[in-house]
Amino acid sequence: MIPNRAPCTYPGLNAFPCTSLLLICTLLCCHPNRSGTGSREDATPIMEQLDAYIQAHAANKRFNGSVLIAKGDTVLFERSYGLASRAFDVPIAPTTRFLIGSITKPFTALGILLLEQQGKLKLDDKLATYFPNFPNADRITLKQLLNHTSGITDYHAFANWEERGRMSVTPGSTLATLLERPSLFEPGTRFSYSNSGYLFLGLIIEQVSGRSFEAFIREEILDPLKLEHTGIASNTRIIPELAIGYTSSPRETQHASYINYDQPFASGNMYSTPRDLWAFTQAVVQSKLLPEATTKELFQSTWSYGYGWGIRDYDGIRTYGHFGGMNGYVGGISYIPEADYFICFLTNDDNTPKHTLMEDLIRIVHGREVLPPKPVQTIGLTDRMKSTVLGDYLVKPGDTLHVFEQDDRLFLRETGQMRHELFPIDTLEFAFTLLEFTAAFSKPGTQGSDSLRFTGKSGLLGRRIR
Repeated sequence: MIPNRAPCTYPGLNAFPCTSLLLICTLLCCHPNRSGTGSREDATPIMEQLDAYIQAHAANKRFNGSVLIAKGDTVLFERSYGLASRAFDVPIAPTTRFLIGSITKPFTALGILLLEQQGKLKLDDKLATYFPNFPNADRITLKQLLNHTSGITDYHAFANWEERGRMSVTPGSTLATLLERPSLFEPGTRFSYSNSGYLFLGLIIEQVSGRSFEAFIREEILDPLKLEHTGIASNTRIIPELAIGYTSSPRETQHASYINYDQPFASGNMYSTPRDLWAFTQAVVQSKLLPEATTKELFQSTWSYGYGWGIRDYDGIRTYGHFGGMNGYVGGISYIPEADYFICFLTNDDNTPKHTLMEDLIRIVHGREVLPPKPVQTIGLTDRMKSTVLGDYLVKPGDTLHVFEQDDRLFLRETGQMRHELFPIDTLEFAFTLLEFTAAFSKPGTQGSDSLRFTGKSGLLGRRIR
C-alpha cells in the first residue's frame, strides 16, 4: 500500500506514521534567523553543513519553514527559511506558528496519562466503558488506542475523507461512520496506524474530565509548561502569527485546500512552534508532569509506537518522535535519548520530504555523511508515454494501483484512496506530488509496461492486470 496520508506518519517515527497510499504520506525567500542561538557552536562545520543542507532543499522548493536543533538545555541551531505569507512577503520567524497535524498525538496521549495519574481512568479500561455501542468495544483497551493496535479503521480510509474535511463534520459524526466498518483485526494482535483511535481518546478526555478537549489540554499541559505559542486550532478564532499553508508541486505553488479542524480533532488539530515543541518534549522526557515510571512506560512498546510517540532506529540511533501533516503544513520532532538531542522542523508547504529530512538531520548531527538533495527536473508528457503506462497494476488481492489520464495529466490512485499526480522525469519514471519516492515502469511489452515499482522510500511492486 502506498504512503500518502496526512496527518501522516509511518510506523515508528510518525508515528512517525503513514499508512498505505495511506502511507504512500525557487527559494522564494530565505531569511536565516539566528535569534536565540548566540552560540559559538553555530559556526562549527556541522552547523554550517546543516544550513547548507536545508538551503539546498529550500532552493529546490522543498523546504519553507523553521528548524531547531538542541542538545540538553542548549540550542545548537535555530533558523527560519522562506515566507509565512507569500502574498505579503512576510518572513518566517522563530515565533511563527504552524499547524502540526499528528504531532498533536503526543499531547493527547499525555492527557490520557494525566487522567490515569489522577485516578480517573485506567489504560486497561475497555472502550465499552465510554462507547458501549461501538463494535468490538468490549475487547479494545485505551492502551490499544494509544499504540494503534485497536484494529479500528483509520478515517483516512474513507473514500471521501478529504471532502468531509470541508464539511460540518464533528468527531462524533466521524465515529458514527465507523460503526459501519468492521475491525481490521483482533485488537492487540497487529499495529495499524489509526487517527480514529485518537478521536476516541480526545472524546474520552472530555467525558472523564468534564471539560472540552481544548480546555483540558490548555489547563493541564500548555499553561503549566508555559507553552504560550501552542494551542488548539479553531474554525472561528484567528491564530496570531500563523503561517499561511501552501501546496507545491513541480508545476506550481498554490494555497492549501481548506480543512475543517473538527475533523482531525484530537488526532491532529493543534498548532505550535519549534521552541514550544522542544519545551514540551523536555517536559515529557524529564517527567515534569508524570512519574518517571510512567515516562519509561510511555516509550516502551513491541510495536515501534508507544503512548503517542513513535519509536525508531536510524542505523543504530534510537529516537522517539512523531511526524505531522495538515493541508499546507508538514512537521517532525525527534528526541535522541543517548545523546540528548532534540530535532524539530515545521513548514508551511506540504511539499516537504519529511522522512528524508529527519533522517538526514539525524545523520548530520552525528557526523555522518549525507548527500545534498537533488532537484526534480520534469520533462514533457507525450502520448507515447501515456499509452505505455496507463492501466491497472495489482499489488495484492483487493489492492490495485490505477494509472489514468485526466485533463492531459497522469494520475495514480490506489484502491479506495486519493489520487496523486505523476510528473514525468524520464520516459518510464515519474515523480509523485507530496511523496518521497518515484514510480518506475518496466520497458513496454505488447500491452505497455508490465509492472510498476516504487523506488526511494518504498519498494512496492504492482503487476499489470489490465
